[in-house]
Amino acid sequence: MKQMLKGAALAALLAWPATAQEPPRARVAQGELSGTRERGVDAFLNVPFAAVPVSALRWKAAQTPPAWQGVRDASKLGPACLQGDAKPLGPWSMEYLASPPYSEDCLNLNVWTTAKPGAGQAVVLFVPGGGFNAGGGDVPIYNGANMARQGVVVVTMNYRLTAAGFLTHPELTREAGHSGNYGLTDVIAALSWIKANIAAFGGDPAKVTVMGQSAGAGAINALLRSPLAKDLFRAAILNSGMRLGTAWQPSAEREAAGVEWAQSKGATTLAQLRALPASALVPTDPASFRFRPTADGHVVPSAKAPILHDVPVLTGWNLGEGALPPGKLMNQPVTRAEFESWANTQLGSDGKELLALYPSGDDARAAMHAAGHDSLIMNSQGWAAARGGRTPLYFFDFEHVMPGAQALTHGSYHTSELPYVFDTLHALPRPWTDTDHKVAATMQAYFVNFIKTGDPNGGNLPRWQAFDAAKSDVMTLGAAPGMRPAVDAAKAGFFRRVNAKAN
Repeated sequence: MKQMLKGAALAALLAWPATAQEPPRARVAQGELSGTRERGVDAFLNVPFAAVPVSALRWKAAQTPPAWQGVRDASKLGPACLQGDAKPLGPWSMEYLASPPYSEDCLNLNVWTTAKPGAGQAVVLFVPGGGFNAGGGDVPIYNGANMARQGVVVVTMNYRLTAAGFLTHPELTREAGHSGNYGLTDVIAALSWIKANIAAFGGDPAKVTVMGQSAGAGAINALLRSPLAKDLFRAAILNSGMRLGTAWQPSAEREAAGVEWAQSKGATTLAQLRALPASALVPTDPASFRFRPTADGHVVPSAKAPILHDVPVLTGWNLGEGALPPGKLMNQPVTRAEFESWANTQLGSDGKELLALYPSGDDARAAMHAAGHDSLIMNSQGWAAARGGRTPLYFFDFEHVMPGAQALTHGSYHTSELPYVFDTLHALPRPWTDTDHKVAATMQAYFVNFIKTGDPNGGNLPRWQAFDAAKSDVMTLGAAPGMRPAVDAAKAGFFRRVNAKAN
């Protein structure tokens, strides 16, 4: 009995520091932060990286945040930027979506670290997706704790969305000489804040990788071409966002839509626009007013601006992307007539050759799946080949299907790779298996290696060869990772010819 009491007392003594620890502290340029600690990872949440963009700062480039007095509580996530109400859609459960409340006071970031100040760890800034009209850094699957345990400093962020982030308008152009792309200036401001402050969290400001998915990848594609992003990152990860011939519509061509949107809100002057309530900045019908980056001649110099920053790149897609006609699920038949209509609509006179390369019976589901995804992959590899960089590029195709009732309907759908990259499977209530955890460990190892060194290889991982435009190989990421040709030689040649004509 005495021995049992002694053991219990010892256990209580050992447990005491975990519950009585002071919260982690960090000092940045604006003041002192008090974060939170969970299982050995320090987290600093809702940290301002720019001034609140309201009143006179609405529709201006991100400005330096003001200093604060005392110690700022950084133990809880802050609000996401203005957007429509989050509603589960298709495979995207609420764990994939930014949760309300939403606010204009949203230019905050979150830092996860296991390092002490001055440790010099590599850093990754994650730029979330959401079509430039939704999303945010507080999404549960973006939690950076497990990635930080692998020896990198992880940062997630918000940036202005919808009209607040990407409105173009002639009065705004007259005021500043350009308009639009305010959300992109937020990403640049976050990178600038990291350069100035990340050493306080154990990060090295010279070892920053910027990583984005979907719209986040599109934002990084723009930053690769922006003179304003010079020397702010040394490598880039772009998931599900790269296509050959990317072109940004000039802001001047979007100004008419901006005027129409402003008039729909009863605003005809810049003063009236800046006086609108925050709720008015969220489109009630996103299809009518779809806000996105433009070629403003400032952040994005021109419609087809060349890549300015030659940095190592890791990029790719998921096997379930680009594979189906609108409204179709993977377990629904696709008639040959639908496939033929899709091919002819997409490719015109080249559609006949594509149909010959992808024969099928009456149910053309498998053929169309292969053709759609191959087209996407080869188009993206056209972007990789045209990049013209001397630094290496690593290309992937994520094939693993997340378990659950939706597996047969959605396959390896858009965004489904991210819980594996961040190792946040616990955020999604699905019947995970040992294979899923193995895939997460492998995915995260590749990505962390790239963040640390600009090369995903290391340890006992299967060798990931750098992209070679002559071979067009990809790393298949899943239960059995390995290199393979993206498509066979005949299909690759066809898509190269099609892409060359289109671009």
